[in-house]
Amino acid sequence: MSKYWLLTLVPFLGGLVLTAYEARIALTEHVLRRIGRRAEAVVTGHTASREGTYPSLHPVVRWTDEHGEQQEHAVVASGPGAHRLSEGAVVRIIHPPGVPGTAALDTPERYRTAVFGMWLGVLLWVGALAAVLIRIATLLPTYHY
Repeated sequence: MSKYWLLTLVPFLGGLVLTAYEARIALTEHVLRRIGRRAEAVVTGHTASREGTYPSLHPVVRWTDEHGEQQEHAVVASGPGAHRLSEGAVVRIIHPPGVPGTAALDTPERYRTAVFGMWLGVLLWVGALAAVLIRIATLLPTYHY
């Protein structure tokens, strides 16, 4: 077996990691959409955070929860232009009951992106596995019956 067989480990393991990471996000979004409470909120500002190696802005929104209390938290924002929401803009948010600090914008883009990333990961690891199996099959001796 040559050292080039190890090169198939990169897309295989990368695909497994990508599939697991995106599947976790998709599952979290699915559960949030099933049990979450939706509310109208007003953007009051932005907060900066570092995700990976680049800074990003998250909108800070204020809304009234189901108990009549005012809540103000930074929300998980995804999609193009989510960081460009102007102050005073009215947005729809979704949050788990009793945990208003984990609110997210009520858009399907985060779920769609997670599902796309999950299938891309599956394509990577299945493709690497198929390439290895095809290569093994071509190396097997042929039998004549």
